[in-house]
Amino acid sequence: MYKRSIFFIALAIFTVVVFQQISFTGPENNVNIEQKYTKCVLLVPLDSRPPCSKFVIDAGKLVNIRVIVPPQEIMDYYTEAGDTGKLRDWLMNNATKADGIIVSTDQLLYGGLLASRQSFGRHTDENAVWSALKQIRETNKSLPIYVFNILPRITPPANIDAAKDIKNLMEYSRLVDRFSQFYDEKDLKKLAELRGKISQKHLEQYELLYEKNLQLNKELIDLCAAGVINKIVIGQDDGEEYGMPNIERRFLQRYIVQKNLNAGQAVVTHGADEVAMSLLFNMAQQFNATVYQPKIYAAYTDDAAADKIFPYMAAPVKQIVEEKIEMTGGRPVKSPDEANFILYMHIGDVESLSVRRLAARQLKNWLDEGKKVALVDLSRHFTADETLFPVLLADDIPVNQLTAYSGWNTVSNSIGQAVAQASIYCLAQHNEANEADALRLSYNNLTILYDHFTEDYFYLKGTIDAVNTALRKAGIDNVSDLNMDNNYLWANQMLSISLQRQLDKFAYSKASRAPIRIDTPDGKKKIYIRNLRAAVFFPWPRTFEIYTDVKFNLLTESQ
Repeated sequence: MYKRSIFFIALAIFTVVVFQQISFTGPENNVNIEQKYTKCVLLVPLDSRPPCSKFVIDAGKLVNIRVIVPPQEIMDYYTEAGDTGKLRDWLMNNATKADGIIVSTDQLLYGGLLASRQSFGRHTDENAVWSALKQIRETNKSLPIYVFNILPRITPPANIDAAKDIKNLMEYSRLVDRFSQFYDEKDLKKLAELRGKISQKHLEQYELLYEKNLQLNKELIDLCAAGVINKIVIGQDDGEEYGMPNIERRFLQRYIVQKNLNAGQAVVTHGADEVAMSLLFNMAQQFNATVYQPKIYAAYTDDAAADKIFPYMAAPVKQIVEEKIEMTGGRPVKSPDEANFILYMHIGDVESLSVRRLAARQLKNWLDEGKKVALVDLSRHFTADETLFPVLLADDIPVNQLTAYSGWNTVSNSIGQAVAQASIYCLAQHNEANEADALRLSYNNLTILYDHFTEDYFYLKGTIDAVNTALRKAGIDNVSDLNMDNNYLWANQMLSISLQRQLDKFAYSKASRAPIRIDTPDGKKKIYIRNLRAAVFFPWPRTFEIYTDVKFNLLTESQ
């Protein structure tokens, strides 16, 4: 509870400090945005990190959906598990007032994603969760109920702490998968050798982990087939090309076919943190008066990008793109002119450095033509030098005209986020009734866009290294477990000052100050972003991710 109190103190301090620095006054054509909600969706998120909750809440505003999450005091907090009993009660008590629900079983069963990785030997009451979902369904036959669950990683669970066993178990996992596909006798011999090196207890625990998870996912698929839930998504987190999680994934794909479920009902996909965002778009589709399926043109900054396999992924980029487009129910098209939006992917590494200038010109051409572009901007080594964004800034490309930008964490996280956000935006634009709708949509989407600029580029490709270096120089070596009494608050102060300085510089660049052209039902308009500011802090006592809340003034000018 003390840690949670510090968390809220940090939020209050940095909100007041940052927002007092700059006046909110602006010109007479400053737009006042009034948020409108027409639907309410309950979200039990994967965990309490911003990508799993805040991103979804903000995206809901694009389509006038109020996304409500459980109170912080019953949710997980870093290594502290959420209260699963209270979470179930919260869901059941509020489901009658909702238009739809999106549920992470990792949160309901274990108290969050990290807790699920430390759950071996702990009692989990699956029957209580299934019973709760069935009761909700009995109460409301037409309520959309979307559920998602995450496969275990190849990394052994936390209760296995012997370094040699961890290393050998991961190699064992890779060989089991390889042998299941290729039946190579050399792999079989290596497996026998590894079995002799691994503690029998740890090997049994590791294999049981996947057996139990497989049974859990089969039960969820059965619930979908029985009509208790409308859609089940099974995500694969932090995968590799070979590993036992891949065996479970392939089995579940076959099981879905056996149950005669289509892609709109059951999906196995790569990724985890972005799944709730994808399901929010599916929910918005459900609420829409007519069927909306986005047409998406996928393009790469270099020809080799589609076949690359990046860190923590079990599949090439092209496969991830296909999966995320399929999750929208949309269809890929063969030219930009046919598309609702362009999914433009920069898969950055040393081989793609030379294409960035050409890619920037291509992006500018599309923006000049008024096309919507969702940019996925990745780096194999998680460095700014391999990304496209600094070239866009240097060339004064108006990045404020992007429909989406994503460059955080894994390939599946970024592609899934960008596809979902751009799809939600296009659906909302399709339903605009007046100028107020158009301005509200633009403001909300720009807020998400600038949040991603702040975290994905300015923080994760730069500031994080400066903060970690400063902490380590001060003798704080473990930046994944900050002391809540002292260095957590100090780290937040460094973070806030550094990012605001970068945003101040960015705010006066042509890439951010250029007019943004929008079409409204009442005619064309130019809008401008001014007075850019951000409240930022670490949501957990580690430097791996940040909470961002970007604000700005939106100005208009009729054409």
